[in-house]
Amino acid sequence: MKQILQIILLCLVVTIVFGITHNQVSARVSLEYFTIGHIKLIESTSPTLMGIAWGIHPNWWVGLSMGLLFAIVGRVGKWPKRNFRFFIKPLLLLFVISGTASAVAGILGYRLTGSGALCLSEPLYTTIPMSGHAAYISALWMHTASYTIATMGALIIALLVFTGRIRSAKEQGSTELQ
Repeated sequence: MKQILQIILLCLVVTIVFGITHNQVSARVSLEYFTIGHIKLIESTSPTLMGIAWGIHPNWWVGLSMGLLFAIVGRVGKWPKRNFRFFIKPLLLLFVISGTASAVAGILGYRLTGSGALCLSEPLYTTIPMSGHAAYISALWMHTASYTIATMGALIIALLVFTGRIRSAKEQGSTELQ
């Protein structure tokens, strides 16, 4: 039970730290993404406070869900168990990849908007000053990429962990027969 809680806590902490860090950047790219494009979460327009609040608010449940998934695939069943330390490297790699994809998507969204290939639709088109359109789409694309890559990556990690546990059990079984 202790390992299950440690896996869940690890995922919670890493996800929230990533969320806060990611939102420190995106709040500076487009504060309007948070103040106009989302519900009012806090009584502030400080990019720092906005990044902290939005780094925690939508990410705690992502970390909890990921932690529960990893705890199940890593601990449940008769196969060799995986402890929380096993998940540190895959989680860090996942968030490095997610952050990189976010940066690439943000730059791409900004450039495509600047070239006229993308634009905001109403009511954002008239609510956000024209000079902020490219930055808003950049932040939107950053967040979309981040959540997409993190979700897909977590599912891939879960699948690899589960199949790896089964493979380890088979290999141990075949070496015990020899």
